[in-house]
Amino acid sequence: MLENSKIIVDINSCTKCNACVDECQYYYFDSDVLCLNDEADEFCIECGKCVAVCPVNAIKLKFYNDEILRDVPAKEDLPSFDSLINLFQTRRSRRYFNDKSVPKELIEKILNVAARYSPTARNQENVYFTIVQDRELLKKLSDECTTQVKNLVEKFEDPQGRESLKKVFSPSLMKKIEELIPSFKRALRMIKQGKDVWRRDAELIIIHSPKDSLMLIENCSLAASHIMLAAETLGLGTCSLGYITYFFNLYRSVAKIVKLPLKHVVGYTLAIGYSKAQYYRIPARKPLKAKWF
Repeated sequence: MLENSKIIVDINSCTKCNACVDECQYYYFDSDVLCLNDEADEFCIECGKCVAVCPVNAIKLKFYNDEILRDVPAKEDLPSFDSLINLFQTRRSRRYFNDKSVPKELIEKILNVAARYSPTARNQENVYFTIVQDRELLKKLSDECTTQVKNLVEKFEDPQGRESLKKVFSPSLMKKIEELIPSFKRALRMIKQGKDVWRRDAELIIIHSPKDSLMLIENCSLAASHIMLAAETLGLGTCSLGYITYFFNLYRSVAKIVKLPLKHVVGYTLAIGYSKAQYYRIPARKPLKAKWF
């Protein structure tokens, strides 16, 4: 056996095909014997590519040693380019949802594959999901967002209040808030009319990660993209919720309602549910913006 703290290789099964060497910098042959670079112990990110590329299944990652690995599907079993185009073009942001709960099993099905297999920087696999389905908790969340926005608008429009905000918020955040005040006022007017503008009357998938994570926003956004597409295939609609993502990170009183970890940052929030609207056409888009060299 060839092994270190992360990898174990059944040398007797090795056919010396060189696939692992071509795929990963930590493998090499010395006098026709497969070896692992000394740096592999420290720098291997356990991405599993060496496992995936070995034709005789001679390589295993110790951390995943007990997991049964699926074989890669045959090419003909993968979606065609045209079927993917249909999925990409028919996905819409669904802004209005029916009052019908999404089964936990359905959301779990999406998260367990679409989200869990989304890319993360250096294979960190440190994206977390908080799912909020309880209707009373969702209302409490919306009400707290409304309270905080009311307070923010009132303080910002009062000279003394604005000065107090400057002591708490950075100049860049104050500028951003100033840009958002008209939008906040419009949202508050809609709330007075009985509309929920923060979560669209749907259930929530909150995507978050430790604040020291590499590429945190990108990791969470990639997971969200996978979720949105997978949900579409199961008859579910989704909508990106920029405001509530912002509130989770700005107001601890909002984050505490759903018990988000103190040292986590929310990178993306999605509404998920059964859409009220049925679409018959694919909307037009502006021409592709691309440069070729």
